[in-house]
Amino acid sequence: MKLRIWNLVFLALLATTAVPLMADDFHFHHEHVLGTSLHLAISCEDKARASIIERSVLQEIDRLDGVLSRWDDQSEFMAWQAGHTTLVSEDLATVLQRADYWRNATRHAFDVRAEAISSMWRDAAKNGHAPTDTQRRQLAAKLEAAPYACTSDGSIGRGDDLVVSLDGLAKGYILDRVCDLVQREYPETRDFLINIGGDLRKLGDQPLEIAIENPRDASEGVQPLQTFVVAQPIAIATSGSYRRYQTLGDRRVSHILDPRTCLPAELTQSVTVVSTLAIDADALATSVSVLGPVDGLALIESLEDTECCLVTASGKLVTSSGWPLGTGEANSLKLVANEDAPKAEHGLFVDFTIQRAEGGRYRRPYVAMWLEDAEGFPVKTEILWMQTEQPGPRWHRDLTRWYRNDRLRKTVENIDLIDTISGVTRGPGEYKAHFDGTDNLDLPLAAGKYTLCLEVAREHGTYQIIRETFEWGDKPIAEKKLKGNVEVGSMSYRFVPLAATDKEAP
Repeated sequence: MKLRIWNLVFLALLATTAVPLMADDFHFHHEHVLGTSLHLAISCEDKARASIIERSVLQEIDRLDGVLSRWDDQSEFMAWQAGHTTLVSEDLATVLQRADYWRNATRHAFDVRAEAISSMWRDAAKNGHAPTDTQRRQLAAKLEAAPYACTSDGSIGRGDDLVVSLDGLAKGYILDRVCDLVQREYPETRDFLINIGGDLRKLGDQPLEIAIENPRDASEGVQPLQTFVVAQPIAIATSGSYRRYQTLGDRRVSHILDPRTCLPAELTQSVTVVSTLAIDADALATSVSVLGPVDGLALIESLEDTECCLVTASGKLVTSSGWPLGTGEANSLKLVANEDAPKAEHGLFVDFTIQRAEGGRYRRPYVAMWLEDAEGFPVKTEILWMQTEQPGPRWHRDLTRWYRNDRLRKTVENIDLIDTISGVTRGPGEYKAHFDGTDNLDLPLAAGKYTLCLEVAREHGTYQIIRETFEWGDKPIAEKKLKGNVEVGSMSYRFVPLAATDKEAP
């Protein structure tokens, strides 16, 4: 069985070196697509045909972005929002009508005017406090009325002057339209998968392994919350506040806001929805985040071909009755839950950001993160991101220090880290890594001085390395910020020593 593994939220491919890809599987990565990253997996007769499909997909995305974008002043949506027209295209009308449907179905827990609430909270946060009760009540009262009205002549007129954003479902609609195009124009395509910034839509029956990121510990290499295999067309969307949030003083506030109260939605940490259409999965992931476990799952249970998995604010894993894909064993091949896995409490914790390069779509960087001992020996490689799809790892020698040290390491350790821990390159974004106190052979690290290394090399880009020496011992190290560069925007680390009681445990 051929499996492909996806990590929800980022939906970044995890390492699949143990299961080789077939010759007719073609992968394409692009950055700066709808402001995020795009990954396509196409199963067809040859690379030339796959490239034609890729170009058609990009053209369709660009066309729909010109209709639905709130970042382009010239888009049809922005012209409608400004009141320049009430007559809209079929694409814009479909998205607005579906948004209105989910607003009513969720009893106003979903609202395309949530950006107005976000703006109110951002303005208040600048002054170090939350919005006043009066401000919230006044805005909530405005949100009780419908944002727009559809008339018999096909026009859609604004109901108020509050900012409208289609971000909650436009991306899902674009995924659906792209899949419609592939099915219509390229029916010979055996399997097709598209992921844009964490929303996924799949066509075909090729098995695909899904890994849901654990919101309690999103570090690289950490065991996922759940994994399951799908062998059918599917749409998946995840919403969560553990990666995105607003800061209010020293408090983190969810970026997901309840339109009914204008307060942050804080009943869940993450919500993953599986459905047949991406536009619905998109809207429902946000809606369940607002509704919370009880009302949210009640809504999911009332819908056909829709399931949900969520993590509550207290960290409890809760699923709908048919999660992940209904009760049919043929389509739900396996399910592994790791909700009881403890969150890492000691070791070296690293946070870093991969910069988004200016300009058009660009190549993703190769990245390596490892620890060297006092003699410069690479005792532990935690991150190794490179091209793992056909034709296999390339340009890893551009990670010059890691490559040189790894040749030395291989004379001592009989492990090929490229085959063992490497994963595909990642796009711009925030990442976490955790060194748990073991070396490449899973033996405990001795106390002493170590050097944390982060090396980045990008084709047609730059080469950068950050090195920081620290003491691995019994004294904690508070968060320390390191100087970034053109590839790594920011980097920080902290060290939590092993507690004495843990050291004495058998």
